[in-house]
Amino acid sequence: MTTLSLSLLGPFAATFNGRALTHFRSNRAQALLIYLAAERAYPHPREALMELLWPGLPQKSAQVNLRQTLYQLRQLTNNEETAATVETTVPLLLTDRHTAQLHPDVALELDVDHFSHLLQGNPGQEQLADAAALYRGDFLCDFYLPDSAPFEEWAAARRADLRQQALDALDRLAAQLMQQEAYEAARLVVLRQLELDNLHEHAHRQLMEILARLGQRSQALAQYEALRQLLQTELGAEPSPKTQALYEQIQRAEVGTAVHLTRRVRGYHLHEEIGAGAFGVVYRAVQPVVGREVAIKIIAPDYANQPDFIRRFEAEARIIARLEHPHIVPLYDYWREPDGAFLVMRWLRGGNLGTRLQKEPCDLETAVRILDQLSAALSIAHRRGIVHRDIKPANILLDEMGNAYLTDFGIAKNLESDLALTMENAIVGSPQYISPEQLRQEPVSPQTDIYSLGLVLYELLTGQPPFADETVVALLARHLNDPLPLAHERQPTLPAAVDGVIQRATAKRPADRFPDMTAFKEALHAALA
Repeated sequence: MTTLSLSLLGPFAATFNGRALTHFRSNRAQALLIYLAAERAYPHPREALMELLWPGLPQKSAQVNLRQTLYQLRQLTNNEETAATVETTVPLLLTDRHTAQLHPDVALELDVDHFSHLLQGNPGQEQLADAAALYRGDFLCDFYLPDSAPFEEWAAARRADLRQQALDALDRLAAQLMQQEAYEAARLVVLRQLELDNLHEHAHRQLMEILARLGQRSQALAQYEALRQLLQTELGAEPSPKTQALYEQIQRAEVGTAVHLTRRVRGYHLHEEIGAGAFGVVYRAVQPVVGREVAIKIIAPDYANQPDFIRRFEAEARIIARLEHPHIVPLYDYWREPDGAFLVMRWLRGGNLGTRLQKEPCDLETAVRILDQLSAALSIAHRRGIVHRDIKPANILLDEMGNAYLTDFGIAKNLESDLALTMENAIVGSPQYISPEQLRQEPVSPQTDIYSLGLVLYELLTGQPPFADETVVALLARHLNDPLPLAHERQPTLPAAVDGVIQRATAKRPADRFPDMTAFKEALHAALA
């Protein structure tokens, strides 16, 4: 069977019979394949395709261009390798003198079709979550034909329709999660809505309520002020009466909190919130029996009682318990109860590296010490078959002396058991520090952590991430395609040789990076020497 797979939501990707299609002879060939796949229901008159891709060109020239482009697509998908590996195949295209179309017998896998199918009828929470994960970005976000207005108009119409479907799905998903009091998960969904449309007032209102119910009243009030300024700047308008009423309720503390910080949890007294993630909230707590301060990660009950999440939670706990190293945050205890799941870890007073870097970059000696400590911790993890996959400053904690400790193996990948602690087929990692192979949903390896740690090193030395102030879509495209800017141009006191180390650590192909953490660390020391 002939199979064509296209990803059109977010960065473009295509495979034909399992082989990646990357070397299009022209952007018109790529555009023609996209259009014929997305509009495959009927044959397309050649005149219509000519007007779509070569508007205003004389007819004979456009005819020649279309014939050549169809030939290029056939050549791209009919090579000796494909013919040798596929016993029964049909051609990609079906054409005659008057029309062209994708061959009806080609098995087409199109992410936009799957996305719309998930949202048909009255989708449940699982379908909404799957659709949200599938929407990696706007339709054809990284592909344009600037000199073909008809194609761009067609793409813009599809883009607007699909984006609205995504916003509606995210809105319904957030509402369901809030109804279940799964406020941390709802917060991430609402933030995704605001990425797509920062003027979506209903999403801002949802976020205000979520923050208030999480006990973050000041942040909820600040969110209202941010919305008010945004509406005034962009539209010359004020928040709606409904939003103003919610703001006043939060001011009067009439919107309750999801967690009562004074409660006792199995021998621990909870104090203030110190962090939050997709599935849980982290609090500073005290264990009165031994007089010890700890950090407790509390998993929301609606997740803690789901079999799949229980398996991921227990796997996370086992992973942390296995990784005994001076620079990995130790796990003291973990358990599950009907009203939640709990991880008790060491409490570090120095906060996280992200907060520290917001103030100023590290000096060279401190940056090297932190890299040495983290590379030693990751070397232990990698030797045991575990890739962290989310190395970033927020996941690096500091003690009072400024020493670094790696935390949050919640999305780690255990290569020995091939157990991924995340939803199947979802792209995991933080956009500012994600590796190209994670974006392509390719297998991860220790080189995945080397890439992210290279980005952290860049930020340690310059005080800012290499790709700053980007939209998420643009940011992911730069991780896929662009080398890092030179660190010594942002921080002239740095030795130029350090850039060679950073560039190798963040090479786009994993095979071009350092073979292991030790080699990365030694190369940095050699560059400084």
